[in-house]
Amino acid sequence: MIKQYCILIHYHEISLKGKNRRWFERLLIKNIKKQLNGLDYSNIILENASIICFGINKQRWKEYASRLESTMGIKHATLMTKIKCEISLIKSVALEELDGIEFNSFRISTKRQYKQFDLTSQQVNELVGEYIQEFSNKPVSLKNPQLNLIIELVKGMAYIGHYRVKGYGGLPVGSSEHAVSMISSGIDSPVASFEMLRRGVHLTYIHFHSMPVTNRQSIKNVQDILMILSKYQIKSKLFLVPILEIQRKIMSEIPDKFWVILFRRAMFKITSIIAENINAPAIVSGESVGQVASQTLSNIRATANSADRPVLRPLCGMNKEDIINQAQKLGTYDISIEPYEDCCSFFVPPHPETKANLNEIIMLESKINFGTLIDDSIKKTETSTLIYPKYIQKSANKLENLND
Repeated sequence: MIKQYCILIHYHEISLKGKNRRWFERLLIKNIKKQLNGLDYSNIILENASIICFGINKQRWKEYASRLESTMGIKHATLMTKIKCEISLIKSVALEELDGIEFNSFRISTKRQYKQFDLTSQQVNELVGEYIQEFSNKPVSLKNPQLNLIIELVKGMAYIGHYRVKGYGGLPVGSSEHAVSMISSGIDSPVASFEMLRRGVHLTYIHFHSMPVTNRQSIKNVQDILMILSKYQIKSKLFLVPILEIQRKIMSEIPDKFWVILFRRAMFKITSIIAENINAPAIVSGESVGQVASQTLSNIRATANSADRPVLRPLCGMNKEDIINQAQKLGTYDISIEPYEDCCSFFVPPHPETKANLNEIIMLESKINFGTLIDDSIKKTETSTLIYPKYIQKSANKLENLND
């Protein structure tokens, strides 16, 4: 009996695509290869709407699982043993798969894509289940099994395994074009960025700071947050934009209740310019309707009006508890709650405007010569590239491959 270890991967929304499905599949395979950089595999193939990774090191399954879990577009990935599609072999290998595994109940879940096989999925379930029960003396539980043994029959071959990791689903990163995410070191914007990565959007990040009046902690926090988010995109670019002079100009000429609105309008103007320069057709913001004074519908309209492209707000309908729960799952929450001085909250007046009139805001803004100030901020902008280090283990040449 010839056995081969592999990982069988099923994708998510790609299955709903029509004539473009092959393009999405190729992009997902490309992203999988980037994620598996430094781990053994011989080749990755597409087989009947499944992706199969061969030549793996079974002993390092947890590392493969962790990286595939972070690959957007994947529904789930399963460590499998590949054999010929013969029921006697299937039963034998199924029993071997459970050797040394502690379980109190089990079920068999067979998926038969290979219709030439003379047994139905249900018949395979019954025959293999009886065989395992005979040797293990464990009961079958179809609803709540402690162990689920998965069998997939594809093109004359059987794939058998039970170690499975669930992915985030969605679409492969890069399949939904490019956007600039306005990221702070707070709780919301990292979650908003993650939600857009799950929709296949490739993100470049922009962070505004008020140094030297504020300290560098927000920058450090953002860099730490992006190291976590880079698990899903591997390589990310960050723009660090100083806006202190713009803020000083606003505070010297505009009533204090409008400060934050004018700050954010300036941020959207700068973000739009950078987005244009890098050919990003959209902006991502972490706003959630009604959460703070600047996020009333009137204020959102007054600030986003200064952007020259769509502003995507994936959190707009989420409450704070939902956002916090997602941040905790991602691992960004503990970083976000560290003490820091935010470029906007540091200058928040006692009674900010909650229902700004757009015409009034535009009139007030016309008093300020933003042009030179914005140009100066962009000239002083620092850029850096963050690459998730866990996946870069071999040579400098491997780093270059990430540009493909």
